[in-house]
Amino acid sequence: MELEIKKIELKDLGEFIRSYKSSEFNPLPISTKRVNSYLSNPRKNDQLPVLYLGYKDNQLVTYRSVFQDYFYSEFEKPIHSIWISGSWTHPEYRKKGLSRIIFDEVSKDYNQHIFITNYGSMSFSLYSKRSDLTNFRFIKGHRFYYRLSLSEILPPKSPVFSKSKPLLSILDTVGNMVLDTRFLFPKKNKNIPLEIAEFSEELDEFISKYNSNSLFKRNTKELQWVLDHPWVEQQEEDNDLDKKYYFTTTAKRFYQKAFVTKQENKITGFLFYAVKNEMMKVYYSFCESEFEVKTFSDFLMNEIRKEKISSLVMTDDKLIRRMKNKGGTIYSKHWNKGYFAGNKLLANFPEIKDKEIYMGDGDTIFT
Repeated sequence: MELEIKKIELKDLGEFIRSYKSSEFNPLPISTKRVNSYLSNPRKNDQLPVLYLGYKDNQLVTYRSVFQDYFYSEFEKPIHSIWISGSWTHPEYRKKGLSRIIFDEVSKDYNQHIFITNYGSMSFSLYSKRSDLTNFRFIKGHRFYYRLSLSEILPPKSPVFSKSKPLLSILDTVGNMVLDTRFLFPKKNKNIPLEIAEFSEELDEFISKYNSNSLFKRNTKELQWVLDHPWVEQQEEDNDLDKKYYFTTTAKRFYQKAFVTKQENKITGFLFYAVKNEMMKVYYSFCESEFEVKTFSDFLMNEIRKEKISSLVMTDDKLIRRMKNKGGTIYSKHWNKGYFAGNKLLANFPEIKDKEIYMGDGDTIFT
């Protein structure tokens, strides 16, 4: 029997999630948190599908969700596009080309206006083999390790480590007790000149200065939406429906924060970062001078010590140099993140290859 494909347009997504009947064989294809985020998306297109479902014998065997966005062309015109975001196939039906069939439908509906990032090694191999996609960009950054988190890092890499997670947790606890002695006598906290960001017209104008060559040009309205509608929430467990979803929707610790620096009552710096469990990611950092770079690095180091952060990822070169000079790491390494795009999209808008992409662009900022 051929794969039967059902497409859920954004305007119908709310009703779909309210009426969806989940079961052991029919898992939830999109979380309630994502639904709320999708419906509030300032860049949404209600008339196009955001969820693709593949059925065999009335059983859901594969699905793929997409996140709507738009980028700015050379002439500052917004061009609608999507991010591939969330793909699953039932174990009994894997390696049969079903995911490719769904992807072909997405590509056709969106005329190859597709971006992909945040993929695993297996997905990278699959996307690399497609003739309609190009791996057009890697953004480069750095990952700093401050404490042990073997129980978080190793289990996803191998089933052997998954079985050893309790032992890895013990090693983390013992190792971090030793490492934390570095901070038994902390330096006296400085009065770091930071303010919680208010998403005002002034901040919007400040961010726009640094977005002049940005591909996606996120503004304050959209950043507020990100803060209001994350795909992961800090709580002990999922609600009953989201427990049927195969991707992470809760974390023991999850928060996102935005700060500004000011001089002479004018904004001179902007910082947006997130913490998930023991990992910190700096998604946006805009600095007018070394004063802001120093201020942000002092603040981040203070947060790392206070909140017992295990690792930090960032892409701002000046901020990376400052953090390297601060020390306190047990290990650090170069980090990069790749991006695929549809070939037709790249052919029609070659400026995509020259525009700047920030770590917070796309769908990863929500998780």
